[in-house]
Amino acid sequence: MEREYFKYLFDLYISGNGTEAQRNELFDYIRSNHTDESLIALMDEHYDRIREEVPSSAFVSRYGDISLPGSIPDPKVRPLKTQRYRLWAAAAILLLLVTAGAVYLADAPQKPVVGIASHPDTASTNVVASVTTIRTGNKEQKLIVLADSTRILVNGATILRFPDTFGKDKREIYLEGEAYFDVQHAAEWPFIIHTPEGVSTIVLGTAFNIKAYPGRKQLIVSVVTGKVKITKDTKAISVLGNGQEMRLTTSNNKIEERQVAPLLVDSWQRGDINLVDETMADIVKDLQIFYGINIRLNNPSLTNLVLTIGFKKQTSVESALRILCELADARFDKTKDGYVVY
Repeated sequence: MEREYFKYLFDLYISGNGTEAQRNELFDYIRSNHTDESLIALMDEHYDRIREEVPSSAFVSRYGDISLPGSIPDPKVRPLKTQRYRLWAAAAILLLLVTAGAVYLADAPQKPVVGIASHPDTASTNVVASVTTIRTGNKEQKLIVLADSTRILVNGATILRFPDTFGKDKREIYLEGEAYFDVQHAAEWPFIIHTPEGVSTIVLGTAFNIKAYPGRKQLIVSVVTGKVKITKDTKAISVLGNGQEMRLTTSNNKIEERQVAPLLVDSWQRGDINLVDETMADIVKDLQIFYGINIRLNNPSLTNLVLTIGFKKQTSVESALRILCELADARFDKTKDGYVVY
């Protein structure tokens, strides 16, 4: 692909004027060339240009479709190291803010407006007076870049809340769902993610994934690089390092720590799905998010069955359900609003 044509497709995407075919062409090219140094440099150039055109300490499309950082307000925060940025580029930022197949909001205008996205939301948290709230639907992903250069890739069916301005002593955000974090290191400015079940993850600077959907059997924190401390109701329950994962069973507070491969942690960012030792109930919920189709489990005896299963992004929903049902000795049928597994 010619450099000028790539820039043309990129600008169409950022402006919101590109067709679905043009977005797919752009995503496919980036995925197949994610180690190309010249491509990474070109991406850097484009992001710098956008930051100059829209100056702001932190901004987000009011529909959450794009978010880029401006100036970093705290002198304790160091710029991202080049190598660390490239790792993120290969893992997430080269997905161009929204992965291929993301569902655009039906009532969003053709050309997204970029600006401060915030509103009072004190019902969600008593810690801050005003927060930005990002919501994703099933089969939808968004990349958010905070003012401190922390990058958050948000998975489907997720709610993410963060304050308009971080406090001087700590950075706190609130997550219901799944997201992959690359947190900008600041030794005296801890980054804290609050999730359901009273669980909080305290970060000094690292890349990791949190899966914390309300109603799931397990809450999962997986560390790719760095170190995190996890608390429940303010009590420390786990400390994780490179390649480690903690699973909290929400019904009985059972904690399990294990090793985990980074390729499994970030597979959803590439459009794939890999579920290791997860219950049937949680797998069905994940498939519903992954495919954006209503899938209902109608067999209580299967709810707590633990399985390991994975699918590539090209796998159809019926093929995935067929494999799942073979493993679980179950059946599925198509309904007028989706599928039922029994």
